[in-house]
Amino acid sequence: MPALYGILVAANFIGCVGIWYFKQWGVQLYLAAFFAKVLFNLFINELGAGFYINISLTVIFSVVLLRFYPKMNPNL
Repeated sequence: MPALYGILVAANFIGCVGIWYFKQWGVQLYLAAFFAKVLFNLFINELGAGFYINISLTVIFSVVLLRFYPKMNPNL
């Protein structure tokens, strides 16, 4: 399990780097890592307050990201 969680954290970080460079693949990877991390937390039954805070902040951040998504560069 720790290796899988490490991959999810690394994918989240790489997605943030893509967002920093204003790339569409960064948004896609960030959202995919978010959904994978939510499924992972549901699978291991870790549903504390941090889980719900993380979901709410990511949903707000995703709305902002999807607003600027068409203006982002689709190329690598």
